[in-house]
Amino acid sequence: MIKRNLLRATLAPILTFSIGLATGAWVFSGELADQERENAPAGAEIQTPVTDLDPSDAVDSALALTSDKAADAAEADAAAERAAQVAEPGQAQAQAQDQAQLEEQRILLARLEELSQGWGRMQAELVALQQRVVSLERRPVPVADDASTAGLADAARPRTPQEQREALVRAGVAAGTADEILWRRSQVELDRLELRDQALREGWLGSDRYREEIRALNAERVSLRDELDVEAYDRYLYETGETNRVSVDSVIAGSAGDQSGLMPGDVIERYGDELVLDFNDLRSATSAGTRGELVPVQVRRGGQMIEVWLPRGPIGIRLDAARVDPNS
Repeated sequence: MIKRNLLRATLAPILTFSIGLATGAWVFSGELADQERENAPAGAEIQTPVTDLDPSDAVDSALALTSDKAADAAEADAAAERAAQVAEPGQAQAQAQDQAQLEEQRILLARLEELSQGWGRMQAELVALQQRVVSLERRPVPVADDASTAGLADAARPRTPQEQREALVRAGVAAGTADEILWRRSQVELDRLELRDQALREGWLGSDRYREEIRALNAERVSLRDELDVEAYDRYLYETGETNRVSVDSVIAGSAGDQSGLMPGDVIERYGDELVLDFNDLRSATSAGTRGELVPVQVRRGGQMIEVWLPRGPIGIRLDAARVDPNS
């Protein structure tokens, strides 16, 4: 459209000039003929010059030229519009591809940042674990008070049914009760082995059916701690060389344990009325009840039993497992 307007603005003066030039030439040729007639001798033949500069012809030529230029301009505009229509879909497709590439780059950068953060956390945990291992390696081995205690500390876990029965009897369990407990526990173990063998032979090991039947067998299996009262189970752990207490490995500055006077090496016997045999016992006890209420905690320190008061909730100590004679 802009090109067409520019062409019209250019051709208008040209057309006007062409018409004026043709008209002037025609008038001038007429005047020349009149002058020749006046100056010619009498009887001489006057030849009228023939000219093609007819104003109407000039106008027609100018109009034809204008029409041709306008047609050329219109054809050029149409070609430009067709080219634009062809180029626009290609340009839009290229823009869409560029946008998709930018989005993919953004997703990749975000994933790379996430992996980098995860790697940093894993390295920090690995360093902490290494420091923990080093501290355990440097810890001095506790010296037993006497030879009999040293023998108990090195006692191996009972491997045969007879050794398990004797350990239960030493823990205060009646012989008949010990036999019944061991028989029921062994039956569950044998059923588990039979189930696994059957599933392996028939090709459904690891399937939903296998997991469901294992879950049913585990529900029938009662832990030894549930079979015995807590005091008898405590003695059984000690008799079989297992750990039966938790001790304070270190104290976090400013924590409730620090303010209450807990020290590394302290062995936690009871939290409130609950006997503490492992980490889960202490964790469950601190999470029960009303947070912040004061709870008496019995602590074994250097052969003496002391009592500290702690607000129920996180104590702020790092724990370690310990083995203590319940009768001492």
